[in-house]
Amino acid sequence: MLNVRWWYLALAALAILPVEAWAQVRASELATVSQTVDGTTLTVEYSRPRARGRSPVYGKVIPWGEVWTPGANWATTLEVSKPVTINGREVAVGKYSVWMILKETGDWTTVLDPEFHRFHMEPPDSAARQIRFPVKIDQAPSVDVLTWSFPELTISGGTIAMQWGTTRATMKFSVQPSLQVTLAEAEARPYLGRYQYTAMTGRDSGKVSAFVVSYENGTMKGEYDPTVDWMGRFALIRVAPDVFVPGLYDSKGELYEVLRPDMIITFTRVNGRPMTFEERWEDDTLGASGKRLP
Repeated sequence: MLNVRWWYLALAALAILPVEAWAQVRASELATVSQTVDGTTLTVEYSRPRARGRSPVYGKVIPWGEVWTPGANWATTLEVSKPVTINGREVAVGKYSVWMILKETGDWTTVLDPEFHRFHMEPPDSAARQIRFPVKIDQAPSVDVLTWSFPELTISGGTIAMQWGTTRATMKFSVQPSLQVTLAEAEARPYLGRYQYTAMTGRDSGKVSAFVVSYENGTMKGEYDPTVDWMGRFALIRVAPDVFVPGLYDSKGELYEVLRPDMIITFTRVNGRPMTFEERWEDDTLGASGKRLP
């Protein structure tokens, strides 16, 4: 009798648990992947179907020519926090349901629809408000679970990828830059030259070297002499009048990081010409000072 009583008590306790406390196992579990580039965030929310031995996925599980959401259950969604460009098409701030039109050969077509809460078996009709663009298809090592990712990134964009089985769809995106890297030569010219550079903190405190400011291909450049290996020759990006931050280049000559607010370089003018500068760290500590050499 006691065991039966405890059994009923246990059932009663379970009955009053909130819905969130119950585990829920789905064939296609919900997932979210998000990426921020220069202050712009792209978020993909989707359910992840598994192949479960079904092969081929495309042409059999998903028929050719079908308008398909690359996921399951409710339509996969893409949300962007600021305007972006995807495969050459402008995408405004907002949330979209994502659909793909499958082709046996050649590019597929991606469709972004502003009506984002749709069931996966209810694709939208063609409408002027939709954003459509071709998407490149290639082959990659097989994955059993449909996967969205951001496999490539730059300081101004990257690649969005969707893969299931061995078939991968990729899209290039770019964001609106928060900084203007280039500078007119006439505006850069007053800063150009060689400066005496004196470290004020750290193990090199008191060490005197040189700081060289030059101009190349529309961009102001800075370099320490002797060269600081991890910085090399870097971009000087203006963020305010006479205020610059360093932009670091990779081996291909492409910017990969901007040291803002890690390092701020502020020039002071005398008779309209930059003659001295201060280099400050994120906490406003004075890291170095310099003065123009004759």
